Amino acid sequence: MEYLPMGGSIKTIEESLKLAYGEDSELIKDKRIAAVQALSGTGACRLFADFQKRFLPDSQIYIPTPTWSNHHNIWRDAQVPQKSFTYYHPESRGLDFSGLMNDIKNAPDGSFFLLHACAHNPTGVDPTEEQWREISHLFKVKKHFPFFDMAYQGFASGDPERDAKAIRIFLEDGHQIGCAQSYAKNMGLYGQRVGCLSILCEDEMQAVAVKSQLQQIARPMYSNPPVHGALVVSIILSDPELKSLWLKEVKGMADRIIGMRTALKENLEKLGSPLSWEHITNQIGMFCYSGMTPEQVDRLTNEFHIYMTRNGRISMAGVTTGNVEYLANAIHEVTKSK
Repeated sequence: MEYLPMGGSIKTIEESLKLAYGEDSELIKDKRIAAVQALSGTGACRLFADFQKRFLPDSQIYIPTPTWSNHHNIWRDAQVPQKSFTYYHPESRGLDFSGLMNDIKNAPDGSFFLLHACAHNPTGVDPTEEQWREISHLFKVKKHFPFFDMAYQGFASGDPERDAKAIRIFLEDGHQIGCAQSYAKNMGLYGQRVGCLSILCEDEMQAVAVKSQLQQIARPMYSNPPVHGALVVSIILSDPELKSLWLKEVKGMADRIIGMRTALKENLEKLGSPLSWEHITNQIGMFCYSGMTPEQVDRLTNEFHIYMTRNGRISMAGVTTGNVEYLANAIHEVTKSK
């Protein structure tokens, strides 16, 4: 239980970079990535926000509407001004792609954007591969800086490679990027606070300087990151047998959630719901942005003892073969008279 260095476990960082940037990434070989172990995804975002404030004090961050509520707290406490950009389309319960592209185009050149790499929280709505390519191209034209929060790698499709596709597209297009990774969900290490912050730099020399500055920010904040969870991550990812078992289990878990989405949608349709529930299976990842109103959510809680956030976000991880029928009946009951 001795201390890790300020930047954390070298092994954990190495394995994290392979997951995000690709097993055989030239960028890793060329040592162009500055990376430190962070206190899960939140800690990685906060380190980056403080880094942004320190070296570009007049910059701001564009955050999608909606986003995980803690994103706002993180950049606010780092004293970085926030702007929002269009993301979710409430009517279709899908992506407002034209609104998103307009906001990217109208932002001042060289702006910072926070992007969810996959399994957008809270909506479960992700751009398609083709849309990501268009977004990346426009970022290039506008010289924007993309910062990816990748809290759910493996949790969306069941394949960590596929879930890193957005990042890989931006790398192919020659962007410098930032990336926050978390092992809370894909390894179940919520309480261990294991994550990684990486920033792709121009060359090895710049990467050394950036890493040094990230460590300077970490030192007075929490000194160094915890060791136990980092050992769990590095042991699993560096052992081919354990890693393939982990990949199999991640796929099993993601497939179960995808199956529960189908079951919930089919049960609602069977009940003769007048509403469209296509979005349940169109969305991806841990959450389903159901489109229910706060009043309908209150009825679910008070009458059926079903609990979710008041914005109608269902945690699909809590839906099982044992309760999906009950959940569908309750949702039907509170939405049928809409």
